[in-house]
Amino acid sequence: MSGDELKASAAALTLQRGGPHDLFRRLVVDGILDLPLSSAELVRRVAETFGQKYETRHVQTYMRKFMDAGIIRAVKPKAVRSNYYVIASVTREEALREIGKDRRVLEVEAQLFSDTLVKALARNFSTEIAELQTNFGKHGNATAFLLRKILEKLLIIVFGKLGRTSAIEDKSRPGGWRGLQEIVDIASREKVSGLPVLTGRTATELRGIKFLGDTAAHNPLVDVEMPTIIPQMPFLVTAFGELSRHL
Repeated sequence: MSGDELKASAAALTLQRGGPHDLFRRLVVDGILDLPLSSAELVRRVAETFGQKYETRHVQTYMRKFMDAGIIRAVKPKAVRSNYYVIASVTREEALREIGKDRRVLEVEAQLFSDTLVKALARNFSTEIAELQTNFGKHGNATAFLLRKILEKLLIIVFGKLGRTSAIEDKSRPGGWRGLQEIVDIASREKVSGLPVLTGRTATELRGIKFLGDTAAHNPLVDVEMPTIIPQMPFLVTAFGELSRHL
C-alpha cells in the first residue's frame, strides 16, 4: 500500500479520542513518520504537539496497534538499543539508510552539546547555543551561520581574555575586527605558555565551516545542507575545546 493509503487506514482506526493511541495516530496521519523516528523522538513530538508527556518505554505498546494493522513498521539497527518507527510503505533498507544519517547527526550533537563544552560556553553563548540546539540537524543555513558566529565571537572573546585584542583589530576600521580567516590564522601563531591558541591543523581545517557560514549568510542562490556541515564538525568541536580553555 502507498503511504497515503496507509495514512487513510490509520485515520479510519477506531481509537479513544485524545488517548495516547489517538495522539500517535495523528503523527502518522500528519506524515511525521514518513521518515524513521526513535521512541525518544516520538515522545518529544507528542509533547511538543499535544502537550502530553509519555515515557519512552511505553512507545512500543502504543505503536503495536499500528504495527498489527500493517501501517507502521519497527526497525532496530545493529548496536542500537531502541526501536525506530516508520510508515510501512518505507522499506527496511530505506529506513536503515535514513537512520544512519540520523545517527551521524546524533553523534555530533553529543559532542557539540556535551556538558563540558556547554558549561564552558554558557556564560557568553547561551542565546547562540539555544538557537543552535533548535536548528542543528534540521536547518542547514541557520546551523552554518550560527556555528560561524560562535567561532568568530569565541575567538574575539579569547583574545580579549588574553589581553591581545590589538592583534586582531582592523587598523583601517577603528573598533572593527579583522576577517575571520585572518583571526584564525593569528590564533594559530599566537602562543600562551608556549602553546598556540589554536593548533595549526585545527586552524587549517576551519576553512570549511567558515566557507559554509559565509555561504549561508551571503549567497542567496545556494542553501547549505546538513550533510555538508557534518564532516566539518569534528574540527569545529576541537576548535571550541581548544579556545574554551582560555575562557
